[in-house]
Amino acid sequence: MSNNPLIPESKLPALGTTIFTQMSALAQQHQAINLSQGFPDFDGPRYLQERLAYHVAQGANQYAPMTGVPALREAIAGKTAELYGYLPDVNSDITVTAGATEALYAAITALVRRGDEVVCFDPSYDSYAPAVALAGGELRRIALQPPHFRVDWQQFAAALSDKTRLVILNTPHNPSATVWQREDFAALWQAIAEREIYVLQ
Repeated sequence: MSNNPLIPESKLPALGTTIFTQMSALAQQHQAINLSQGFPDFDGPRYLQERLAYHVAQGANQYAPMTGVPALREAIAGKTAELYGYLPDVNSDITVTAGATEALYAAITALVRRGDEVVCFDPSYDSYAPAVALAGGELRRIALQPPHFRVDWQQFAAALSDKTRLVILNTPHNPSATVWQREDFAALWQAIAEREIYVLQ
């Protein structure tokens, strides 16, 4: 019997360490303010702390329904209707997740199959690539050029193929803060209207 520890192989050995891990280490090394993730140097509002303590004391500490607490889903539906004029169905259109990374992973793995292509705009959130890879897809990146970080729509159209399954967009764009204009959405629609392509925003 071997005395070597059983260490599983990485499914994504080429991806390496996340940029957040690298930047957090650099911030700590240089005693800098860490802007790589949500690391505020102040406490949350006192009233929220008190509400949290209240609800913990009430025993609301069980597993939540898989799609989220109904009252929260109803509040999300109401806010969506208020902001966008569309009332989503609380039972089929809304799932509460533990954050954006989980939501992105769930959406990507639900939509992408082996051999599918996914288009995203770089610089982009570094969780896109591993989710696409684990789903068996291939990520096609379109570089946004400074100083304005606008989409080159000819380059975008050229990146599409019969294998394109999903386009991931991020507006306002992080980290450039570029906001898509009405003509950008029109150009996106014109490029994909005749294709069966999902858009994840």
